Amino acid sequence: MSEKKNIAFLTPDLRSGGSERVASRLTKLFSDKYNIYYIVFDDRDQSYEIDAELINLNIPATHNFVKKVFNLLKRARRIRRICKKNNIEVIFSFTPSSNISLRFAKPKCRWVGSCRGFEDLETNTPEYHKMITSGGEILFNAREMEEYYKSKYPDDADKCYTIENLVDCKHIEDMSKEELTEEEQKFYDTHKVVSTVGILSQHKGHWDLFKSFELLKEKVPDAGLVLVGHRGIFEEELRDMAKRNKYADDILLVGYSANPFKYVAKSDVYAMSSISEGFPNALIEAMTTKTAVVSTACATGPAEILYDEYRVTRPDKWENADNGIITPVFDGIPDFDYENKNWSHGQFADALAAMLTDDEMRKNYAERGYRRAWQNDEAAISDEYFKYINL
Repeated sequence: MSEKKNIAFLTPDLRSGGSERVASRLTKLFSDKYNIYYIVFDDRDQSYEIDAELINLNIPATHNFVKKVFNLLKRARRIRRICKKNNIEVIFSFTPSSNISLRFAKPKCRWVGSCRGFEDLETNTPEYHKMITSGGEILFNAREMEEYYKSKYPDDADKCYTIENLVDCKHIEDMSKEELTEEEQKFYDTHKVVSTVGILSQHKGHWDLFKSFELLKEKVPDAGLVLVGHRGIFEEELRDMAKRNKYADDILLVGYSANPFKYVAKSDVYAMSSISEGFPNALIEAMTTKTAVVSTACATGPAEILYDEYRVTRPDKWENADNGIITPVFDGIPDFDYENKNWSHGQFADALAAMLTDDEMRKNYAERGYRRAWQNDEAAISDEYFKYINL
């Protein structure tokens, strides 16, 4: 029997974040097949459990520019040394800052940087090219991102690969069964509920969702909106905007919840108003709860999830996709004035109204979406990683 390969993961820490969550979960899925090492810059306030040997570089982040440069070089040197000492065969980095450290480290093994958000890719495309010219590979989590990158650097094609994000479908199903509070249940019992989950930040476009909700209420008077999320640069503005909505009493701001799935599973429709994504976990997780979805066709991810065959689409009106309804993308300009509505708000409202009022369509999309979600179950996606590692 051949010896296990030594695999390493690299993130700044294990405090929070979608990339760190994916990486930590992969350690548990990989531990039977590989010897796993997990390298962090700072091991304080660990939120995610790992099944790996944790190696702390003890070089935390700093805001001082000179120290940043010094820390980068020091991290790179230590990463290179760790890879050599532990005979690492493949190392994955999962955030922009760890990608840069890995590029400077250039370990004498196979090394892979991950690009997990279109906004990051659009801003830093030349930096990802430098990773490849330095000897690395790039792993994307949405095919549209890979195609976008290759359109800029076609000669890098053989160093690019896409593996979609994984979700623990069974865990989500179990979590979704948890009951709501009495007050929350009363809200659900008296409304046709549209739910959404996400940080209150720019790329989620929640101000556009609030505007669309006002238009939706004109079509579906008993509609209600549930937003699960907190933090983000626009938290204060969005909370104020919700209070100023014509139908403020029909909006429930949950804030942070360790279990957002119970809110999504009991809603009638899940709405994603994002301006930009990478691969939107929240959308595939909503589908796992058997909730019909309506999403903007933002870059990147929604079209790959909602259509069975790969396509890039930016529709000018809402349309029925294979696994949900897809709508035009909002303009992405933060605007908290309800007087400033445009055609895209009307399109999103119309799509929500269509889903809320057509029971047969909603049921059909719930079932189709559920089947699509299981394509991203961790068992299926971990197999994709196994194939990739053995290329």
